[in-house]
Amino acid sequence: MRMDMLTKTKLVISLAAALGSACAGPAQAQYPVTHEAVVYFDPSPAPLKAYTYSASVRLAPSASRRVLQGEFRFPVFSVPPSVSVQIISSIGAVPMQVKTLKMVEIAGSSGLVETQIVVEAETIVDTPAGGFYYANVVVTGIPVTPLSPSGSAQLVN
Repeated sequence: MRMDMLTKTKLVISLAAALGSACAGPAQAQYPVTHEAVVYFDPSPAPLKAYTYSASVRLAPSASRRVLQGEFRFPVFSVPPSVSVQIISSIGAVPMQVKTLKMVEIAGSSGLVETQIVVEAETIVDTPAGGFYYANVVVTGIPVTPLSPSGSAQLVN
């Protein structure tokens, strides 16, 4: 019986998803998911008074078994910033893609207004997420409050 390319692709993705879930299950049981801290890197100057911020966080479970999410906090921007997201996964993990990117201004714990960015990623196939996933973001924008000479003093960690 001859299989067409689409059927072969679906079979390979389903097999990879099953293997990824089976391999990652014991690792997740050994290392339970906790709310890990976001890693922020020093902002770097960009043209026109803008700065480029980058950060990384391990994605955590959400209400859906197929969706994981991560949260970032940045200073308030004078205009909506440019945001780029990359999902990094462990070997054998079920493939994921960015589902939503939510960006709002909120009052932070220090009382200052911050830009909150929430990334949600979902599995590409109809399979629960299995493995370890990280979201890396690069945000380029003009902060309302200019950065101090040290650069990272305005970042909220």
